[in-house]
Order: sequence, then C-alpha cells, then structure tokens
Amino acid sequence: MQIFFDVVARGMPCRRAMYFALLIHLLWLLAAVPVVACQHRHPASAAAWIAVIGLLPLVGTLLYLLAGCRRRIRCPNRPERIAGFLFDDRLERIIHAGCGTRTTPHNHVELLHNGNNAFTALIAALQRAARTIHMEYYIFRDDRIGRTIADILIRKARAGLEVRVIYDAVGSCGMSRALLRRMGDANIDIRPFEPLRFPWFTPRSTRRNHRKIVVTDGRVAFLGGINIAKYYLDGDGMGKWRDEHLRIEGDAVADLQRLFLADWAHVRGERLDPARYIARHTVRRRLPLQVSWAGEGATRTTLAEAFATAIMTARERIRLCTPYLLPPVVLFEALRMAARSGIRVEAMIPTCSDSRIADRIADSYIGDLLDAGIRLYRYENGFLHAKLLLADDRIASIGTANLDYRSLADNWEVTVFIRDRRIVEELSATFDKDLASCRRITRATWNPTPVQRFVGDVLRLASPLL
Repeated sequence: MQIFFDVVARGMPCRRAMYFALLIHLLWLLAAVPVVACQHRHPASAAAWIAVIGLLPLVGTLLYLLAGCRRRIRCPNRPERIAGFLFDDRLERIIHAGCGTRTTPHNHVELLHNGNNAFTALIAALQRAARTIHMEYYIFRDDRIGRTIADILIRKARAGLEVRVIYDAVGSCGMSRALLRRMGDANIDIRPFEPLRFPWFTPRSTRRNHRKIVVTDGRVAFLGGINIAKYYLDGDGMGKWRDEHLRIEGDAVADLQRLFLADWAHVRGERLDPARYIARHTVRRRLPLQVSWAGEGATRTTLAEAFATAIMTARERIRLCTPYLLPPVVLFEALRMAARSGIRVEAMIPTCSDSRIADRIADSYIGDLLDAGIRLYRYENGFLHAKLLLADDRIASIGTANLDYRSLADNWEVTVFIRDRRIVEELSATFDKDLASCRRITRATWNPTPVQRFVGDVLRLASPLL
C-alpha cells in the first residue's frame, strides 16, 4: 500500500495526492471497523484494534491478521437448569455450560508447593507408569530437568508404553532438534501445538497452549503452574520461583484424560477412544473437584466467568495470587464490587515478573484496586508464579490461567476448582506464610512518578491485545 501511495504522489499534485491517500486510509479504516467489531464483542478490545489499524494501517493490519483475527464459534443452546449436579450452584452450572464437566465427588489431592515437590512426585509417577503416559506442557526446556524427564519417557517408550507428548511451539522454542530426535527415535509420539512456519503465519499464531497436564495409566494426573524447566528448582535472575501444582487421583482424572485426548486430536488429527485410556480407581474419600478450561468455542470465556462467579458469591474473604494482574473488565469489576461490599479481598503479586511490559500495565491497575479497598501485597522472595484463588473456606482454584487478557481471552488453559475445607485451609495457611515475604502496597507507599503513571496508562490501552 505504501508503494501505491508513493506512485500516486509522484503522478499528482501534492495536495491531490494527500487527499487521495487520506481517502484510501479512511476507506481502509471503515472497512476494518465491521470486521473487527464482528470478531471482538468486547468494546475495549475492538476499540484497541481499530486504533492500532487506524494509526498504523500496514503494520496494524498485519498484526491483526496474525494476533487479533478470531473465528466466531456459535455456542450450542443449553437448558437453564440441568439435573444431576453435585452442588447445583451458579459456579458449577457455569463451568458445565462451557466445558460440559460436573463436580466429581471422589478424589485424592496432593498439594505440591514449588518445583522440588512437583518434580519429585512427577518423576515417581512416570517411573511407575505401566501402560500410558500423556504429557502436555507450555514450556519443555532442554536443560537438566528437561533431559531427566525425557530420559524417563525414552526408557518407558522403549519398554512398550504408549507415550504421547504435546509441547507448545512458542513456549518450548528452546527444545533442541537433537532432543526431539532422540524422543522420536524411541517411538515417543511428540507433537508441537500450532508451530510457526515463516512466512505462513496463521491467525492462531498468538493463541498458545498454556496447559500443563500429565496423565499416567489413566489413574494419576498432574496440573498447575509448573513447567518443565530447571529454574523452578534453581531459580534465575529473579530468584526462586514460587508456584503451586497438584497431583490428583480419582474421578477428576477422567476429565483431564479426555481433555488431553481432545488436544491430541487437534495437534495430531488422531481421535483416540477415551474408554481405552480411562482406568478405574479405588478412591472413596469425598473431595469434590470440577475441571474447567478455556479453549475454543463455548469454553473460551468459561474461566473468566468462573473466576468472576467465585468472587461474586464469596461472603467473607477472597484471596488470590497471580504473576500478572491485568484483569479483564468482568474480573476487575467483580473484585471491585466484592471489596466495596465489605468482603476482605487480598491479592498477592510479584515485585517483578518475566515481562516488563506486563509489569508496567499491572502497575497501572494498582491505584484503582487500592481505591476499591483491595489489599495488595508484593511478594519479594523471588518470582511469584502461582495461580491461586480462594473464596471463603469453600472453594479453591489452582491451574494454569493468569488473571490477564492473554490467559482468559486467547490461550488454552486448564484449572481445577476444589471444594474441600481442609484443602482450602492448607492453601490459606500457605498464603499466610507467603505474606511474611511480602510488602504491603498502600496509598501512602504507592507514589509513581508522573512519567511512570503516563507510561502505565498508555500501555494499559493495549492490555486487551497482550
């Protein structure tokens, strides 16, 4: 288009060329408005993309085609009330409407705080696996822990187990071809999620698979915030990584196995019979869990709606941890109204994260959250990467979704909602322990400079695009 403008400018008087260029620009923008408005139903997101296209027609249009273009999928109609729920409340029905899962009654959950506990339990489960190993990660690093896990998978595959691995092509871009070749040569079926092949990018290029799921023998499952990377053990320039993960046995494993198989069909084009990969269990303890996720179609907004519902139905206290606090409107308003209605709302965020832009945007929300009466804390003993929500003493959620636009509007995520007083109390005690490593943010201590405030407010306009 720029070449066209140059040609026109050389063949016309300057003023006529300028008017013609402005006309083309205006027509281009007018053509973009209905397209963007049709695909982005949230005004803030649509307005941000229209502004980008209007200010930078060529670059903005290319960015929209790569990152913003979305396919609208009509959700099937569902009855308002469906019999057979374990609790039959709003949260359970919202998750069921999006994901089709119900609260499962009999489960055993082991809380795995940080990398040492998570990798110890994971390695033990992989070594005990006798039939199948299904693994799905956003980040699978070719480092000490990554090679340790890969060696176990290679031994198991050579012993005759069915080993399938999904890794995100962007998150795991550091995986070496040598490691992939070793795993492939051992009959491990390993597949990337949405690989980028320049220059044939697709509109799905920025929609990453942020899930972390492992299912062994259809009996034991893992999920949470911990990827396969040694910095969860050793730390990095930000210090130790603080995170939460779960080991699950019982009814909920079947839902996680079905989710993996659906993702496998997406990346491999192979539809496997879930009945072959779901095993019976002997768990009889009552510990209700409901698996939920965000992906395509009806599930796209499920996690945002579930988090907002958990917040709005709390009666006394909300506690949350997130590495990126860039809440979409529905969550921001839920938190604000909960705090203003007298509920004690506590949010723990890192002092700094692995994204400086996200940090600047998150800072722009701090003043608004403080004005609403939310208690904010900065974790100073490393990088807080945990994704945790506690509602009263009734509900806890742990999973992969951050409280930002990227997780709740684009990425594929998975989270489990736990309804067990003992688990919630244990997680709340861990929250209290982490508070000892935090510095509270107050209006007296929160004094950004005018430049910092201006930069944050400007970047915040782009938060629906991140």
